[in-house]
Amino acid sequence: MLMTFFNSIDIDKNSIQLMTTITFRAWILVFLIIAVLAACSKDNETPPEKEKVQVAIAEVDQSVEKFLTDYGFPGGSLAISKNGKLVYRQGYGLADKESGAKVTVDSRFRIASVSKLITSAAVMKLIQDGKLSINQRVFGIEGVLGTEYGTQPYKAHVTAITLNDLLHHTIGGWGQDNDPAFWDKHLDATAVINQTLDSRALSGAPGTTFAYSNFGYMLLAKIVEKASGKSYEQYVKSEILEKVGATKTTIAGATLADRQTDEVKYYGQGGDANYVYDYTQFARGNGAMGWLSTPTDLLRFANAVDGLPGRPDLLNAEAIKTMTTVLPASKGFGFNFGCGWVVEGDEWFWWGSLPGTFAMLYRNGEGTCIAATTNGRRQPNPEVALNGFINVVNFIAFDETIGWQDIDQF
Repeated sequence: MLMTFFNSIDIDKNSIQLMTTITFRAWILVFLIIAVLAACSKDNETPPEKEKVQVAIAEVDQSVEKFLTDYGFPGGSLAISKNGKLVYRQGYGLADKESGAKVTVDSRFRIASVSKLITSAAVMKLIQDGKLSINQRVFGIEGVLGTEYGTQPYKAHVTAITLNDLLHHTIGGWGQDNDPAFWDKHLDATAVINQTLDSRALSGAPGTTFAYSNFGYMLLAKIVEKASGKSYEQYVKSEILEKVGATKTTIAGATLADRQTDEVKYYGQGGDANYVYDYTQFARGNGAMGWLSTPTDLLRFANAVDGLPGRPDLLNAEAIKTMTTVLPASKGFGFNFGCGWVVEGDEWFWWGSLPGTFAMLYRNGEGTCIAATTNGRRQPNPEVALNGFINVVNFIAFDETIGWQDIDQF
């Protein structure tokens, strides 16, 4: 029937060829129009890869460069996140004055007391998981460390110390100008703890006075080990750092020979120059001052414990509230201390300095996090540099004229 139908149509061969040609040309024209429209559409769009390219922000760079110059630091690194997105990071100056190598965004620095914020988060994670409690005692039969350290009976008040006291620097002593963490550098952590318990009485009852204590955070590292069954470094890496991609963060080495991949060289001012690479406390003081990191890694960490919606948190709301609660006695240096962090309203921060090192980590309730590191420390009076960098932080965090890109470099 199909053949009969076609045979009944009175169309000659030339007409069929002409119609076929016209139809083919029409389809070609349609395809050309679609192609032109598509090309025009692409011309009006920014390719995705271009959106991820950071553009230098002169006023930010100038503020950091001025800070480095004013305080005589060879180099530094900066990272800034907004609402969970890494919007800016930059390296400045020299990582190695002798070779002329420059600081990059991947340069690693000792972060000194910013390490305490990592230790605080590790303890909060163990509390969250039911392996510790905030008011748990540290020493004695009921303590998490039991009678493992020191000689019985303990001196006055020792068995009253709680995790809360260690975290808030309200132990009742063992800090400030005669901190046991800086005693004989030839002793390991266990020997330092034993010597402190046996020879140094507390000056007051725990929970009553503030005394900034690196030794207290050495004890917290031992508590993390006891509660987790892992080494302090293993636990922090597996339960916190690796979960947020902070793979460039590890425990620092003490000597120049221990310098790790991408690590800067450190330069001391004044008397510091003699101690930059004669400082063996990093391994034994790991929980207080021992970490090596980058500003980008520090922001990966900060955005996982900040209680803000930008990125998922490793800690729940209750743990974050505990971490940022200020106690009546946890006030020192003019600051209100939570657990490691200084907490002033919705702003949290802390800083650190050691010979050849300055670092700072900051977060506010508007979604801004800032991390900075340098390979120098102001001497004398390192806190002068802190005041200088607070000015930089305030500019970066609150100046509304800065043109931040909508990019994410995490």
